[in-house]
Amino acid sequence: MIKVLLVVPRKDYINPSWRTFLNTYLPANDAVNVEFELEEKVVPLSELHQHTYSADVIMSRGFLSKILLELKLTIPVVDIPVQGIDLVRSLFTCRKKYGKKKVAVIGASNMIYGVGQLEEIVDLAIDQYYLDTLSDIPKWVDTAKRSGSEVVLAGINTCAYARNVGLDTIIIQTSEESFHQALREALRIAVTSKNDQQKLKQFQAILDNAYEGVIAIDMEHRVTAFNEAAQRILHTHYKEISHHQIDELIQDGELLRLLTDQSKFKEDILPYRSNLLSVKKVPLYLRNQRFGNMVTFQDITGIEEMENKIRKKLYLKGHIAKHHFHHIIAESPIVKQTIEMAKRYSEVDSNILIIGETGTGKEMYTQSIHNASNRRNQPFVAINCAALPENLLESELFGYVEGAFTGAVKGGKKGIFELAHRGTLFLDEIGEISTSLQSRLLRVLQEREVMRIGDDKVIPINVRIIAATNKNLLELVKNNAFREDLYYRLSVLHLNLPPLRACKEDIPLMVNTFIQKYTEKNQEIKVSRSAMDRLVEEKWEGNVRELQNFCERLAVLCNGNQIDITDIEMYLPKVNYLTTESQANSRSNGMTEKENIMEVLKANQYHKEDTAKQLGVSRTTLWRKLKKYKIHT
Repeated sequence: MIKVLLVVPRKDYINPSWRTFLNTYLPANDAVNVEFELEEKVVPLSELHQHTYSADVIMSRGFLSKILLELKLTIPVVDIPVQGIDLVRSLFTCRKKYGKKKVAVIGASNMIYGVGQLEEIVDLAIDQYYLDTLSDIPKWVDTAKRSGSEVVLAGINTCAYARNVGLDTIIIQTSEESFHQALREALRIAVTSKNDQQKLKQFQAILDNAYEGVIAIDMEHRVTAFNEAAQRILHTHYKEISHHQIDELIQDGELLRLLTDQSKFKEDILPYRSNLLSVKKVPLYLRNQRFGNMVTFQDITGIEEMENKIRKKLYLKGHIAKHHFHHIIAESPIVKQTIEMAKRYSEVDSNILIIGETGTGKEMYTQSIHNASNRRNQPFVAINCAALPENLLESELFGYVEGAFTGAVKGGKKGIFELAHRGTLFLDEIGEISTSLQSRLLRVLQEREVMRIGDDKVIPINVRIIAATNKNLLELVKNNAFREDLYYRLSVLHLNLPPLRACKEDIPLMVNTFIQKYTEKNQEIKVSRSAMDRLVEEKWEGNVRELQNFCERLAVLCNGNQIDITDIEMYLPKVNYLTTESQANSRSNGMTEKENIMEVLKANQYHKEDTAKQLGVSRTTLWRKLKKYKIHT
């Protein structure tokens, strides 16, 4: 729907055309076939500049349209012309009414241009006077009177003054044909303007939502585009930027010189105030004629932030730390003391070595440290160094480029050091990596940069390392199985996790928490005093994980709402399947550790997670044992 606003100085100004139009419709073969509404707005000449106009196009006549055009509104203005036929009709009316009296035709140039050439047609003496402003009316009317004119043919205001000085008057009328012609032109312009405005709005929306700054200028260095990103990056804020000279908006420097010189395509890194900008320049051509220049640019800091967002979005799905310190169940002083030390470690960025037996919660502490640190909103990436063969572990840690080795995926792959950029990398079972891989890891920690396999470029990284082991790394250092310099790089801060036997007062709270976790909703299972005492006495070689797995078994197998000591004895493993190596070697009767593992694997159809649960160990420990005994699954 096109809205046409007819601006007039008084009601019925364009009459009878306006009234005739209200009862007619445009011809069926009209070139502009659109729906529209027409509204008349009365605005005195003196108030034109004070009003706001809401429409797709404005129509007016004479001085009103002349002044509206001079106001340079954003809405197109169409002048309703006084055509030659309208002047001829008005002059014939004048002759019919007043005879062959001399006529003075007075008006704006857009109304009466060429009227003097009609003298022979209408057989009247005609003088014409052009009005530049309304204040010229008395001057030209008085001049016409002195020159012998007896009739004034003009607009309403001029005729009113002429009558006051004793002259006859005829008001110039707009014919229906002229009005319709002007309306057709108004509708055509409105449709074109609306389409252009929509395209401009779309173009501006694209510009303003672009991440890059965009500036375009013409050959006179006037700004034709300057998007919001450009204003933000350059710290320039103007409500109205168009048609400004570019040197009024940005300070003198390399960016201004690049934008205004006649060089062609160019990419460069340029300083601007305290920032570094990555800039691309493109000359603008139309029909092989250059009409301006454009630059696109980004703040290099912004590029890093965007890269970080992309990394998180595309590559870090699932790399999230879920645990917090309040998830760690603690009543004993030793565990509370360990938590407090871990909290203090979270306040700094130093590398941490966590030492603890299997099942003591090394990853839970690591995730809690990450979530309490200033890296909490950055990625948390964990890898088990014991679960992968050396060559696969290397490619996972450092990444690789396309064609680096047989089977390398097209386009290459980012390593977890890159994925963990600005965040935390958890290296579990760090004692299991080979000495050759230790050397490469040491270099990454020293230089804070990584090189993908098969590449010759280094990539800067900012990663906090938390490593964990259940081995005595110092003993491995003495036996030349672990690099001493790497050990000291990793162990800037130490965190020793107590085994469950050192904090048995935590067991009752853990048991109740775990059993309730695995119990159906609206069901409460209580543990008798004797059953709880038995659980506290038990040697939990798998520590918290083994206890948690056993509590899950109790919750599933228990009948009724109470667990008694008979339930404990019934479901408690009679054999600790996994033992230390010395215990395994000293055992003279019964199954060996390897045989026990193979039997449980077979019973669980080689499902590793179920096997680890039944054995009361972590999957990491199971992986390590499978590797040790060369058990292939």
